[in-house]
Amino acid sequence: MENKSTDRKLIIGIILMVFGALLLFDTFDITNLPIRYYIFSWKTLLIAIGIVIIATKDRPTPGYVLIGLGVVFWLPSLVNYSISFGQVFLPAILIGVGVLIITRRGKHDKTNRVSGENNSNISDYIDDVSILGGGAKIIQSKNFKGGDITAIFGGSEFNLKDAQLSPDGCSIDVFTMFGGSKLVIPDTWVVKSDMFSIFGGFNDKRTIKPDETEPATVLYLKGAVIFGGMEIKSY
Repeated sequence: MENKSTDRKLIIGIILMVFGALLLFDTFDITNLPIRYYIFSWKTLLIAIGIVIIATKDRPTPGYVLIGLGVVFWLPSLVNYSISFGQVFLPAILIGVGVLIITRRGKHDKTNRVSGENNSNISDYIDDVSILGGGAKIIQSKNFKGGDITAIFGGSEFNLKDAQLSPDGCSIDVFTMFGGSKLVIPDTWVVKSDMFSIFGGFNDKRTIKPDETEPATVLYLKGAVIFGGMEIKSY
């Protein structure tokens, strides 16, 4: 996780340096291109976020999707094609969301999801996709190993108060865009986050008591939160 954090800072630093250099080119009229117009655009932001995700995540598909969306939205302007933004917005979003859903399904080894093998079964994992909605779900696994949470224009709440983390480790891969998810977990769990956030964030609202925490109860969160959030709380 420390290496990923370092890589992320390196990539973000390089992107900022490149943008700064391009702005200097524009300031001193080294190029006739409308550089400021291209840099200060949400379409370029999508591409930049995608590059950072690809460089720092084990599963780079969301990064490729964001880069693809950015390129598609820029394409009519770059090739002077007479097509309006509204005509490509919905199809591009639908294709991007479809790719995300397909690539994020079945991430975990299915042999570990068969009851009786490696002392785990399908209930030991979260595999949730929330689009334009969500719900409340209860996880009561006594060997919880993590899983995938995908929230796009929506989000769900996961109650893990009665769950127990697996001794083998527990990691949840989160991808949130224009949405948010909530995890309800015991106060004694330690949460370590390696999520990448853009116009969003991670918020742990629990009252932590260090003397009650146990080294084995560590929940790792990774992934990307874009225009959304991930909230941790306990009742």
